[in-house]
Amino acid sequence: MESAVRFASMTGKAQKFSVLAAAVLIAVPVCAQAQKDETIGRRVMVGAGIQAKPRYPGADSDRITFLPLVDVWRNGEPMTIESPDEANGFALIGKRNGRFAAGPAIGFAPTRAASDLPGLPKVGFGVEVGAFAEVWPLKPLRLRAELRQGIGAHKALTGNLAADLVWRRGNEGAILTAGPRLRWGSAKYNRAYFGVASPGTAALAPFEPGSGIYAFGAAAGLRLPLGRVFGLYGYAGYDRLTGRAARSPIVMTGSSDLFSGGVALTYRFGI
Repeated sequence: MESAVRFASMTGKAQKFSVLAAAVLIAVPVCAQAQKDETIGRRVMVGAGIQAKPRYPGADSDRITFLPLVDVWRNGEPMTIESPDEANGFALIGKRNGRFAAGPAIGFAPTRAASDLPGLPKVGFGVEVGAFAEVWPLKPLRLRAELRQGIGAHKALTGNLAADLVWRRGNEGAILTAGPRLRWGSAKYNRAYFGVASPGTAALAPFEPGSGIYAFGAAAGLRLPLGRVFGLYGYAGYDRLTGRAARSPIVMTGSSDLFSGGVALTYRFGI
């Protein structure tokens, strides 16, 4: 009888051990999969707001327009560093936020309505498609160059150089970028925005600029989380027209000082 009781007790202990071992064997891959899943998928930030920009390059008045924002990055990685005036793009060589990256770039061209400068042709809607390259010579310093071809709008070549000091807090915390800018346009680009075809108009004398640097300035942007989901975004920019562009009759009757700025509410989620 005692043997039977002892056997039953040993059998019960064996069953408990078997159940515990099975639970461990199940829990280990589940935990490993959970850890793996933390790096799978994407984080997305979308935003909407308003911005004030010059009505056209060289204008002395602004217009209020919609400010859209979209950014996507991998789970577990830092949010991508972006300055407010850079073209959208992704890395084909290297890695964004890495020491070096290069890839395609696309942005929108400035427009000018026919009613803005009566007698001069309008510059309609268009996109600028090209490439970018960026490098981080120091941890808080990013250098970036872009070269883009207009499709529609000015149908010309343009580019810019930018240097940004970057401060960030954690992977998805606050990000501040600020630094100088240098902007270049081909002869066709500068004629589209600053040229006046012969024989001119009743108000403007003929003017034909060539290629070259048309502006220098600075830009700053701030992303500020208000929690895990919502946040604020703001930017400010300044460009000073220079060289032949500054001597254009369009600019002489407008302004060489171009200011811009905007604010937006942002929302973050995972996919």
